[in-house]
Amino acid sequence: MQVGLGRPYQTVSSAVDAANADTDLNNYYDIQVLPGTYTNDFPTVTRPMTIEVDPCCAGQSVILNATVDLPNQKGIILSLGSLTVNGLTFTGAHISNALGGNGAGIRDQNTDPSAKLIIQHSLFTGNQEGILTGDNPDQVVMVNNSSFINNGNPDPGFFQHSLYVNGGTSLSVSNSLFCGQLIGQNVKSRAQVTMVTNNQIYDGATNPNTSQGCDPGSSSLAIDVANGGAATITGNQLIQGPTSQNFKLVDYGEEGLAYSSNSLIVSGNNFVSMGTPAATALYDPNCVPAQLSNNTFTGITTVLDPANCAAP
Repeated sequence: MQVGLGRPYQTVSSAVDAANADTDLNNYYDIQVLPGTYTNDFPTVTRPMTIEVDPCCAGQSVILNATVDLPNQKGIILSLGSLTVNGLTFTGAHISNALGGNGAGIRDQNTDPSAKLIIQHSLFTGNQEGILTGDNPDQVVMVNNSSFINNGNPDPGFFQHSLYVNGGTSLSVSNSLFCGQLIGQNVKSRAQVTMVTNNQIYDGATNPNTSQGCDPGSSSLAIDVANGGAATITGNQLIQGPTSQNFKLVDYGEEGLAYSSNSLIVSGNNFVSMGTPAATALYDPNCVPAQLSNNTFTGITTVLDPANCAAP
């Protein structure tokens, strides 16, 4: 289904509505959007589909821009069915603080047992929350080659995140950029399996690549694996700066262990802290044996807290 000037559908919402209206669940819809800015275009997805930049124009921008409070009080895209997004920009998502102050680029509330959310080559910038998912224990979330820049709610009473997966079977985040986050976490996961691989995460630090437009931010953590499970953190650049609100870079299980099987592998990462006292690379309060290998540490006072929780 084609969206854009001169196409059958002028808005993403109208194409999504037409796809949703098809009662034959054997059909799968690929909504292809011409580059441009689609202002206050708020689709609700109720069946599996893909929404992507038209293949004719890969590398050009499809911008979903919110200039008003989100009418659904959730997200620019509200997803109730499995969704793949490729090549979209989400900006301006906001709702009033009285309603939670957590307007998201994508709000996922899919309760299906086979639920999937796949994000590729997309940008989330200037939203109160980048991506926020529900607590579906069966959901799979994958984020690849995407950027989360200057998100968050500036009000300290509202603790929002760039990427918050509130449950699920697995979360994988790879080859992505996180910077400029306000107050909350860059990556927060409550999934049973969390894999964070080959990302750049700036935690209260300035990204030296000025072309990417990152503010210093004031985020609290680079990575928060809040309820344990199987966590693998490999090949990342984790850079903490003086405006971080927390001198720990990675938390594992600080909100309690929710799963019967827990493991922590941290390898090949570059941990850097600048202008922060007593920086801690990894906080593991439940002392799940942490398998540490081939990491580098610059400006880090404590590699692992408690120190005796390193696996032999």
